[in-house]
Amino acid sequence: MVVSVARDVEATGAALEGWLSDRVGAPVQVGDISVPGLSGFSNETLIFDARWDVDGRSVTRGLVIRVEPSSHQVLPSSQLDAQVRVLRAVAAAGSVPVPEVLWFEEDPSLLGDRFVVMARVDGDVPADNPSYHAEGWLSERDETAQAAVWNSGLDAMAAIHRLDHASTDLSWITPREPAHQLELDREYRAFVIGDRSLPVADRALEVLSATVPPAVAVPAVCWGDSRIGNMIFAVDGSVAAVLDWEMVTAGDPVQDLAWYLLIDRHHHEAFGVPRLSGLPDRVTSIERWERAAGRSADHLGWYELLGALRYALVVSRVIELLDETGVLPGGAAMALDHPGTQLLGRLLEERT
Repeated sequence: MVVSVARDVEATGAALEGWLSDRVGAPVQVGDISVPGLSGFSNETLIFDARWDVDGRSVTRGLVIRVEPSSHQVLPSSQLDAQVRVLRAVAAAGSVPVPEVLWFEEDPSLLGDRFVVMARVDGDVPADNPSYHAEGWLSERDETAQAAVWNSGLDAMAAIHRLDHASTDLSWITPREPAHQLELDREYRAFVIGDRSLPVADRALEVLSATVPPAVAVPAVCWGDSRIGNMIFAVDGSVAAVLDWEMVTAGDPVQDLAWYLLIDRHHHEAFGVPRLSGLPDRVTSIERWERAAGRSADHLGWYELLGALRYALVVSRVIELLDETGVLPGGAAMALDHPGTQLLGRLLEERT
């Protein structure tokens, strides 16, 4: 995750034309480059069409470039090479739709950082800001269509959890036991806010430390940033691609279900709007995931609290970066009191 900095898209397009020409073996024309807004706070993304001739025939291909952040990072490390490796392995497995990786450039001189070029996938993505519960294409669809999107997302996530972690090209991902993940989030608290006081985070750490669940017997591949806002949906509501693998890990896959439910809850409570009426409820969603993944949702509550802690810290980090970059002047004043920390407080109250 990163807060993007300003980029000269014309200069970028000219540089990409030469780079792509070398890759395809023909002169390439790069069309207008669009840079998505801050929704999702993901790696810097460049979207454009590229055109070149093959045997006298014009070819146009939609491309997406993700640029690795080297500054203004929300997470301590982006590990773009690991993300590329995951995308290629998941694509090879064939059961989870992901964008096709075309090239990975490790030389940072062209765009300022390493980058990956992927084939663009057509479809719609539910927005984070404004929330898909408040407006946008998902809110405009009927309840049946809304349910199809939600359930397709659950099923795609469950397909990730059915991947054979031990015998696929994903076996290099070291499983994390709950206590290890908790320690990493404790370190993330220090990364984000240092020695400043944030009682709600410290209370969450106390509760989590006292109730650490056992490690799962058979670790699964865990997507990490599991939410419908990181999926591209086709017109029929099916998942066309699963995006954003920068938080990928291995362990108990119920952590992905926890994040899926948590972010959806945040996106209607934080905006003060009702949850979309067509989205299946919590119990129904949990039961569907358990059937599809062949896993138990035991310890879901612990992982939801852990996820709420992490999400609160992520939002704090984003707000401060937005202040630093001039996007949200004065935002740092609310960096420790925002809808993310407030949601964490509600979860703590519900557990006690």
